[in-house]
Amino acid sequence: MLFKDIISQNHSLVMSVKIFYRDIRLMGNMLKGVQMRYLILFLIAVFFLNGCGGGGGGSSSNNNQNNAIVEDVNSSFAVKFLNKATFGASTNDVKELQKLGVEHWLDKQLNMPLEKNVYLKKMIEIAKMAEPSVNTNSIDEYITDNNIVFNKSKASFQSPRFFMSSWFYNTLSKKDQLRHKVAYALSQIIVESDFEPIFTRRGEALARYFDILYQDAFSTYKQLLRDISFNSGMGMYLTFNGNKVLYKNKADIYVYPDENYAREVMQLFSIGLNKLKMDGTSIKDAKGNLIPTYTQTDVNELSRVFTGWDLKRNNKFGQVGFTRGDLTHPLEFTAKYHDDKAKKLLGETIEAGLSGKDDIYRAIDIIMAQESVAPYISKNLIMRLTKSNPSSEYISRVANVFKNSGSDLKKVTKAIFMDPELWNDLKNSKIVKFKEPLIAYTQFLRSMYAKPFNNWYFCGFGAPQDDTATNCQKVNSFLFNDTRSYLAQGPGRAPSVFNFYDNSFIPNDSYFQNNQINAPELQIQSDTMLINFNNQIRNNLLTWEKGYILEHYYKDEQGNWHRYTSIKNYTDLAPKLHNIPVYYVGADKMLLDAKEEYNILEMASDGDTNGDFKNIEDNAEKSSYNKKALKALIAFENNKLTGGMMSQEEMDVIYDALKDKMYNKYNNKQTSSHPQTKKYQLYTNTIVPVIRAIVTSDAYMTE
Repeated sequence: MLFKDIISQNHSLVMSVKIFYRDIRLMGNMLKGVQMRYLILFLIAVFFLNGCGGGGGGSSSNNNQNNAIVEDVNSSFAVKFLNKATFGASTNDVKELQKLGVEHWLDKQLNMPLEKNVYLKKMIEIAKMAEPSVNTNSIDEYITDNNIVFNKSKASFQSPRFFMSSWFYNTLSKKDQLRHKVAYALSQIIVESDFEPIFTRRGEALARYFDILYQDAFSTYKQLLRDISFNSGMGMYLTFNGNKVLYKNKADIYVYPDENYAREVMQLFSIGLNKLKMDGTSIKDAKGNLIPTYTQTDVNELSRVFTGWDLKRNNKFGQVGFTRGDLTHPLEFTAKYHDDKAKKLLGETIEAGLSGKDDIYRAIDIIMAQESVAPYISKNLIMRLTKSNPSSEYISRVANVFKNSGSDLKKVTKAIFMDPELWNDLKNSKIVKFKEPLIAYTQFLRSMYAKPFNNWYFCGFGAPQDDTATNCQKVNSFLFNDTRSYLAQGPGRAPSVFNFYDNSFIPNDSYFQNNQINAPELQIQSDTMLINFNNQIRNNLLTWEKGYILEHYYKDEQGNWHRYTSIKNYTDLAPKLHNIPVYYVGADKMLLDAKEEYNILEMASDGDTNGDFKNIEDNAEKSSYNKKALKALIAFENNKLTGGMMSQEEMDVIYDALKDKMYNKYNNKQTSSHPQTKKYQLYTNTIVPVIRAIVTSDAYMTE
């Protein structure tokens, strides 16, 4: 059954979708539209996910990876692959992949040089621009392990914004996309979150946490567990900082070491709850029962390992507070609070008398020796990067690489992206995963060449006090706020140590239930989230696109209309003209570029890209050029954003809705109350609704 057959049997649903696209620019109909889109998404997923829960597309018998890999990559294929391996496929990315071929592209990504402190440095850079009076030291002085502690005295309420902006800068701008993407995948296995109250004013903890994930993304998993176990933010988040050897308090009551991290480092970060075979399936005892990987006694013993550690430069061991300690450097060891006696963990002995560091190293060695680590972590990485329902064969192949390489994540990553099952899925255009809202958003931003916005005004929680904003700081960077309001997730924003969603989540639908098909991302893709996401795309396109800004007119004090001469001119006039998005701290700030979209429209209509759009007429009925241009744009965006996954029927719906609205003569008249150019009209009436229609489609929100 093809998509057209599905929709032909659901005529009322199709009509609702047509209504959605027809009225996509009318907010009054947005609720209905997104709900219908969501239902279509669900139908498509039911069809394309068929078979993915078991055999994974019939590739399990093919152990020769070279037979599956496509080296001569067309643009559609490249988009689909890059949307898994990066934070979004830009046109430049597609060209590079086509030039290098898949394996050479992967090798290049895997061997790019490591940039140390990449998240923390950018966060400090933004903080210094926005709040220079309290961030007076150099970036190097804050990074160096000394008594100059970033954000300790200020504990800025803005620091979560600075971290979020740093995260988006790196994931959108950096060339080593694969390393950053794997780091993000690891953040959903080894979770640290701003649900720790201290992080609401000490956001640098999350910057340091992501630096560790990024640093170790192509190291070994053993090294990652070591480094995260000394991370000050993790010590606070999972509450083992300030842990002491068993003692009696003043009330003569025994105080045991906190077990939080000890439990989660086994349950969630390494071996899981139950023992697994290499293919990810459960091992059962003679009675058919699952076999636990650890016991409560193991948790108790491991908690003794994590004693004696606290934040550096904390003037009282174990005390917490917004202005206490250093959250940018590893935890500090105090021997007198450490339990250095022998311990039993997972059937092995941790010898007495070890130092605090060696105690942790020995415990991690024991954990990493467990057979369940390889399949547990391999399956988690596959699910986060490529496929929600990998076959047992796919898991086994990757898990064996994990085990035989000593948990080398560089080799594991390559195995995940070179596996024949993935490539059979790609070649057959199978939908095997619902897209995380955050990834859907970054892919949109990268497709629009998002860059930091030049010279916006940071006025704290206030506004400019005069026409030149002398009370504010000019900042040259992105600004991103908490993305949970429109994505239901964000980096370092998981609601608990269990991540945003459960990997084993199965939607309450008979098809998914009967076939036991996991769709984790649907756990947070509510109607509300999808509506908010749709609105965010609209706001970004109609606020921050470079060409759109420069086509704007503003009215001076004498009532005369002027166009902005540059982005700097737009920014400089913002306080005087009360252009709130440029200085309001709650508004995300970026610069988007629809140059490709403008060029596609004009090339299709005029055969050139000189910007005059001469063949686009004000009456669509008179112009075949209008229709030709619109069709070209829809086809281009379909390939650019989805890899050509949108059906012809869906593209026709968009075309039918917009073909008569491309260019409105009245609004082009310079005598109107608000003069608008032809380019302005084409952007608002054509480019924006086409992008929104595709970005909120089933073809885009699945992969």
